[in-house]
Amino acid sequence: MNLSFKGGIHPLRELHEGKGKTSSLPIQDLVPEKVCIPVDMHIGAPSAPCVKKGDLVKMGQVIATPVGGIGIPVHASVSGEVISVGPRQMLGKAASTCIEIANDGKDEWAELYPLGSAESAPVDKIVQQVKDAGICGLGGACFPSHIKMMIPDGKSVDTIILNGAECETFLTADHRLMLEEPDRILKGLRVIMRAMNVFFGVVAIENNKPDAIKTMKEAAQGMEGVRVAVLKTKYPQGGEKQLIDAVTKRQVPSGGLPIDAKVVVFNVGTAAAIADAVIEGKPLISRITTVTGAVNTPCNLRIRIGTSFQAAIDAAGGCAEEPGKIFAGGSMTGLCISSTEVSLTKANNGIVVLNQKDAVKQQATPCIRCGRCIDACPSRLNPQYLNVLNEQADLVGMKKHNVMDCTVCGSCSYRCPAKIELSASFKEAKEKITARRV
Repeated sequence: MNLSFKGGIHPLRELHEGKGKTSSLPIQDLVPEKVCIPVDMHIGAPSAPCVKKGDLVKMGQVIATPVGGIGIPVHASVSGEVISVGPRQMLGKAASTCIEIANDGKDEWAELYPLGSAESAPVDKIVQQVKDAGICGLGGACFPSHIKMMIPDGKSVDTIILNGAECETFLTADHRLMLEEPDRILKGLRVIMRAMNVFFGVVAIENNKPDAIKTMKEAAQGMEGVRVAVLKTKYPQGGEKQLIDAVTKRQVPSGGLPIDAKVVVFNVGTAAAIADAVIEGKPLISRITTVTGAVNTPCNLRIRIGTSFQAAIDAAGGCAEEPGKIFAGGSMTGLCISSTEVSLTKANNGIVVLNQKDAVKQQATPCIRCGRCIDACPSRLNPQYLNVLNEQADLVGMKKHNVMDCTVCGSCSYRCPAKIELSASFKEAKEKITARRV
């Protein structure tokens, strides 16, 4: 049975889906000549640089230390010399402190401290090892993984879900990881389950990836408490709340977290990184990223953290046409980049280049009150009414009608025949509500 949730959309046209260009292409390694690594890649306070210009560093060496309760360290993704430490404009509104390293080509690792196998690693040391490895959610949210693995007093967890849906348009990075490295993923799942004392683990995959479903099922055979769940292909099937609804039929309450439904969700890439940290002692210094769209050679690359977008696009043969927009991520939730010199971070699972024609913004017209946005909303909100409140600048009203539950998935905007940018306006409203403490 193909599991699903209420709402959502089916962005299956070639412009929006686009997975066919890279879904059959194996992962290739990209090693850049230099990296420029931001220290604010995760949710929480930016890490504090602990190296300076002229220092020689090894791959995996800590170059920025954690700050605050949920902070995580940042590691060198290449070995070489620190060129600079200072502010650079990245994807955020404000400049980020970045550490630039010239690659010496040696790939010399710092000393590593593995804990043991997925089944023998000391349970009481796993969470700290995950923190020390600088692991955060590789599905895009970048929430520090060690915090997810710590169950608060009064809460309980009975299910771990690994998100292999990869419902975002164009992207096939997780798909290829499941095909090529299923054992890393499942070992990471077992590590998580042991650390959190949870018996039941699920790898959830959309049914447009039958090869990944088959591979993961075969790899999971004989693993106690682990199964593969097949999901209906629908966007945003990979959203945490939608995934929990589809797999367990439990609802995360308004304003609540997945743990309120006794579930914790990790991306399959995050699970693989956790396996590396525990079994091999390796920190998170690279991730798989799909580079596609209007490029000459679409590909899936294992990219060192801090590699420039330009270097990744060059590895894909360069732009095939004059680019109109370049997304960090897919076309539904991705952010447009202002310069290809910005760096890829732990959050970036895709680079999508659109040509001039496909990047043209359609002119919005007045709302016709068709209700399609309401049917599409996976969070069961009323985007039509929220839009009215937004036009009135009524932040109190928007909060009262649960705009903070909006996941900014873009489903409402996609379905809107008037081409109103509903999702973008709700994102802005949420930021204002948070900033002003409405």
